Formats: sequence, C-alpha cells, structure tokens
Amino acid sequence: MQRLEHSGLGRDVTEAILARHALVRYPKGARIFAPGSPADVIFVVLRGMVKVYCAERHERVLITLAGPGDIIGYADIGDPRGGRSQLFEAVALTGAAIAIITREHVLRVLRGLDPSALIALGELVNARWAAALHRCARFLGMTLRARLGAVFEELAQRFGVADARGVMLPLGLGQEGLAEMIAGSRPMVSKLLIEMTREGLIARHGRQYIVRRAYAKPEAVRSRLGELADLRIKRSAPYPAESGSRSNAAEA
Repeated sequence: MQRLEHSGLGRDVTEAILARHALVRYPKGARIFAPGSPADVIFVVLRGMVKVYCAERHERVLITLAGPGDIIGYADIGDPRGGRSQLFEAVALTGAAIAIITREHVLRVLRGLDPSALIALGELVNARWAAALHRCARFLGMTLRARLGAVFEELAQRFGVADARGVMLPLGLGQEGLAEMIAGSRPMVSKLLIEMTREGLIARHGRQYIVRRAYAKPEAVRSRLGELADLRIKRSAPYPAESGSRSNAAEA
C-alpha cells in the first residue's frame, strides 16, 4: 500500500483501486503473463518477487524486478483489430501473491480525479517512462562491467537491507539472473563478479550479495522522480458505488 502511495496515488485512490481485485498465488517459476496475452487487466505484486522480461524469439532480457507494491502488466501494444496485448513477460522469482485488477475498474476510479490530479499523475507517468528510456540509453553505451555495477546499484536502492558490511540484497538472484539483466553470458558474469569481489565492491553471504560501495547515481533523474512522487493525488468526488464486493482469493 505505501509503495503505491509513494508512486503518487493518495491512500483513498489506492484503496479504491484495490477494492475490487482477484488474488492469485503463483509458485516460484510460474509464468504470470506472456507476451501477446490479453492486456485487459493489470497486476499488483502484494508479496514475493517477480521478474519482468522482454522476450524476443529464443532470447529474453530481464528488464526489472518487481516487489510488493509494484504494478506490472500495464505496458501493452495495440493490434489491428483494436485489442490490447501484453508487451512483456512476467515470471515469479519467488512464490508471489498478485492482485489482478481490470483496466475498466482502474479507469473508473481515475475518472473520479479532478483535472489537476490527473495532470500530476500524467507528469509522474511521463517521468517514469523517461527514466526507463534514460536507463536503456545508458545501458547501450556501457560495458558489461558497468552494466553489472548499475544493476547492483539499482537493486540496492530498491530492495537493499542495511548491513554492517554494506547493503545486503535479499533476493537470491543467481548468476543466470544477473546475466539476463545485463544481456551477457553467465561465464562473463562469473568473471566480473570475481573481479568486483577482489576489488571490494561486493561480497557474498551464502546466496546473497552485499554491495559494499555506492556507484555513480543519476541524481537529476532521481531528484525529479522524488519530487513527483511526493505529489498527493486526491479525488474530487466520492468513488461511485458498484455492485459486488471484493473478490476473495482465487488460487492458481
């Protein structure tokens, strides 16, 4: 809930969106949605971790990890018949509980926002997409070593837990997952991890990594995102009543 609010949605809006959802639990490794599947719903991660891929034929790149409070499945493409299809693929990294919400319901809630709130939300969405584009552009010009460093920085900022030795990443993300995030091979990632460990940049604790020194950060982008995330979006009118109640858990 707090993470959704920090995305710019006020508590009342967040509660209204989550008021009607189907709860589905996915085991580790289960596919949540595939490229080309209908995009008439969005997914909110309530528990666990999810990998979001950009898949192309027999290759795929891990573009982000989603955790509790993150929204996935909102990126879609249109088809000639006017339908909408999922652009990416999502797979459960751990056991995950997902709230599935229809786009129709989300749009109904957003129609209750006043114009200034919608403008603020639009600015936030634009800033998020701009940050994603900036990240992709940076990665194109980076070496694999620099990409891996950037990935550790991002994971530490989003999911890190303070540790006496640095910032621990409680993800259990192996070399294969890291290779997918930098579009490299597993042997190359293994070589880079050895180098970074020798240089004191990271350490290992069982299957978990510890980031021991911060990397360069895109301050301007992060600062702008922070400003927009502080906007409190309020609804101008009570949310219209609907028949039916919150959906109970639908076990997958």
